[in-house]
Amino acid sequence: MTGDMLDIQIAEVRKLMETQLLCRGKTLHVQVRKAGRLLPRNMRRDAVYLAQAETVMHHPKLSRMVDVDKAAKAHGRLVDFLSKVDPKDRAKGVLLAWLGSLAFAAIVVFIIVVTVMVKRGIV
Repeated sequence: MTGDMLDIQIAEVRKLMETQLLCRGKTLHVQVRKAGRLLPRNMRRDAVYLAQAETVMHHPKLSRMVDVDKAAKAHGRLVDFLSKVDPKDRAKGVLLAWLGSLAFAAIVVFIIVVTVMVKRGIV
């Protein structure tokens, strides 16, 4: 694998992370850091490996340390995972979680108000 092939693969992963996870950054390493828990542990590990391989690949002597098969497998797994992520579904989940916590807080406040009213003899 040449440095150009790795750059193409990294550009593809970066574009998918930007469109699917809405994580922007100058490098893949910055995007992975911003993604945080949006990526499962094994996907994050693959993304970190690709980011490190990107850094090492441009050095003439250190580029031999990059495992070509591991980088290709990591790229494949990341592309498969990121292509299945639906940003609209994630946004809907965040909204529903917020509404759920709001409803729970309203129920707790209602119970407290009714309890206070019963203790004071209003109801």
